[in-house]
Amino acid sequence: MIIDAHVHLDERIDGTVEGAVRELVRQAREAGITRVVALHLDTQPWSLEEVSEAVAPYKEIKAFANVHPESPNAERILENAIQKLGFIGLKLHPRLQEFAVDSAQTVNLVQIAGEIGIPVLLDAFPDGTHLMQGFSPLRYAALARQCPRTNIIWAHMGGHHVIDFMMLAKRLPNVYMDVSYSLLYYRGSSVPMNMVYAMRSMRFERVFYGSDYPDRPLGDSLRSSLEVLRVYGLDDTELQKLLFTNIVRFFGWNDL
Repeated sequence: MIIDAHVHLDERIDGTVEGAVRELVRQAREAGITRVVALHLDTQPWSLEEVSEAVAPYKEIKAFANVHPESPNAERILENAIQKLGFIGLKLHPRLQEFAVDSAQTVNLVQIAGEIGIPVLLDAFPDGTHLMQGFSPLRYAALARQCPRTNIIWAHMGGHHVIDFMMLAKRLPNVYMDVSYSLLYYRGSSVPMNMVYAMRSMRFERVFYGSDYPDRPLGDSLRSSLEVLRVYGLDDTELQKLLFTNIVRFFGWNDL
């Protein structure tokens, strides 16, 4: 079985959240993906309530709530999303939402997530915008060190800073990573090789598969990712950990 740990809803489908969810489920079923983790974004035109209602009928989807840590109501919004709307984690996007990864507000919200028992998925892709905003692996590490009770997923495995992120993750037991976007974005460069090196160095623990849909169709991302991983010699046991076992253990999904 396969789980995609990093997807978004595609507002281009028909403009409705219901249409975006139906298309996501259709593609997941077609690609043989058992479950997806959908990341709400407050830059999209749908509220947390609308996303919650749209995904509720589908066992294939679990969702994270995107909350801005500098919102004066951030704590209340997060607790409502988890306790009443059925979200299972917190999504933070410092590049799009323009906040500091290690600010006092971010640390506070991530600590609260740990107190209520949910993980945090944190965008860690160093595009030009993020680099100009002061992107640094050390700031991600500083956040994780201040929030030891919170499980944190560094999305995109740190991009071309993957080796730095791997070295830091080895000292931070509450840190996990996903391979979304980076594995295919950097295809043809040395970065995918470095990502596989990092996974091997971590014994294929604490790393999850993700596609970053709708960057590409779910099936296309899965096929292309498997092609890349096979080139670097991953065997079936390693692939199973990356595609399924690690994240099932992370969430305790005993229903799969």
